[in-house]
Amino acid sequence: MRTYPLILILVIAATTVGAQELTLDAAVDAALVNNPEVMAARERAAAAAKRLDGGKSHRLPKIGLSESFVYTNNPAEVFALTLNQGRFDMEEFFLSDPNNPDPLSTFITTLDFELPIYTGGKLSARVGQAEAMATAEDYLFAHTREKVIFETMTAYVNLAKAREHRELLEKARSTTAENVRLAEKYAAEGLILDADVLQARVYLSEMDEFLTQATNGARLAEAALNFQMGADQTQPRALAPLSPAMPVVGDVDDWVAAAVEDRRDLAAARRKLDAGRLEEKAARPGYFPEIAVLGNYSLYDDKLFGSNGHNGSVMAVARINLLGGGTNTAARAAARHESASFEADIRRFEEGVRLEVRQAWLDLHTAGIRHTTAKSTLKAAEEAVRVRESRFRQGLDKMIDLLNAETGLREAEMRELIARYDVALDTNRLRYVSGSSLIDTTEDSK
Repeated sequence: MRTYPLILILVIAATTVGAQELTLDAAVDAALVNNPEVMAARERAAAAAKRLDGGKSHRLPKIGLSESFVYTNNPAEVFALTLNQGRFDMEEFFLSDPNNPDPLSTFITTLDFELPIYTGGKLSARVGQAEAMATAEDYLFAHTREKVIFETMTAYVNLAKAREHRELLEKARSTTAENVRLAEKYAAEGLILDADVLQARVYLSEMDEFLTQATNGARLAEAALNFQMGADQTQPRALAPLSPAMPVVGDVDDWVAAAVEDRRDLAAARRKLDAGRLEEKAARPGYFPEIAVLGNYSLYDDKLFGSNGHNGSVMAVARINLLGGGTNTAARAAARHESASFEADIRRFEEGVRLEVRQAWLDLHTAGIRHTTAKSTLKAAEEAVRVRESRFRQGLDKMIDLLNAETGLREAEMRELIARYDVALDTNRLRYVSGSSLIDTTEDSK
């Protein structure tokens, strides 16, 4: 069996572990490929594009081919079909009884076409609607991508936060367990009361409960990240370290203005409004004529696909609806009211976006202040625990004093952890609700 130097084994192991770490960019890339929400939005955009192609095709001529069979002894039809077959014989016609002809079999092969010339603006309106809806679905697809990116980044940050929370509790639990051991030792030597030992054990039990909750929370956060990535929710993940949150520049009014301009879901709503406005044009009363060119070319014979007789025709057709009973007028009025309703919805949508951005901005500002305060509080709590531990070992403090100090430290660590991750989460939220690209943010962190 081949042996390897220890240093080589360590290098290979370190490389393997590094390769297993999931970076934020890799998580986002996986979500964009595998998340069903992105897939659904992509398919909706593709369907809208095909509907646009279908709408444009109505401007092209329609050509059809048909084959029919007629078996008749109707005098007029026999006369006409005999002419069409090219088999009419004048002498035979006068020698026969035209009122009682023999049955005639006729196969008719017809090639027909129709070309719209003018439809009173209806066709252009329908194509315009299809274009607006296709553009709207493209915007919604882009917004869905950003939404999935944001939710994946949020899940990634939440998992990192949950695991760091668990690590803090593991460290705190280890410290508490050591204090219990010291309390038991001091109680055996008669330096402290058994009640102090009992308090320490109760505190250790609480730490075990908190640690169990944190472990379960980390597992759930891991499942949530896998859910966003479209992966098996039980798949374990080793996360790469997070980069610091990108600083936010500009004031709140700049971010609000950018959101109203750049939000893709808002842009999609505006394009749908454009489509709704065109409905009034498409449904306007038929005071405008519809003009088309029609044509056909037919083959007639007494056998299938025969061509003993043939003829064709071309015609121009113009039609105008003089009275529709008010249906078109009602449809046009309904379209106008629906457009007005949608305009009001969009105004409310815009105001909602402004409010959402302001809230995200203020949340981020508050998180930054809380983090600064939490860091100062954490330093003070760490110093308090250090002093209490020293005094407890010297017999100058009671166990309850040390436990209270440790409780204060744990709470300070949690406040600092939550505030620090809230800065990252609120930064991403502000960029998302303002319509900024989150992919640029992740690329900047590489």
